[in-house]
Amino acid sequence: MDNELKCLRCGSKMIVIKDLILRIGEPQLTSRFPNGIQVEVHQCSNCGKLEFYNYTNELITEVKCPNCGEIHDRNYKKCPYCKYDYKDK
Repeated sequence: MDNELKCLRCGSKMIVIKDLILRIGEPQLTSRFPNGIQVEVHQCSNCGKLEFYNYTNELITEVKCPNCGEIHDRNYKKCPYCKYDYKDK
């Protein structure tokens, strides 16, 4: 990861402060990531804003339906546009 990240709030340099396992209590994410998500925590050297970064593809949140080609959130069991059922395939 680029060490020269800038704060989205004030534009100052972001500093890596910790690697941690983020555990999210939402049912959809707990079932997909029962052991949590490994993230790197960055803090702004000026205003203190925190940002979390994940470097794997496990958090891709959208997919393209193989049936109709529409892009939608990954957590749907069926395409919300054409009702293509991912579990049957």
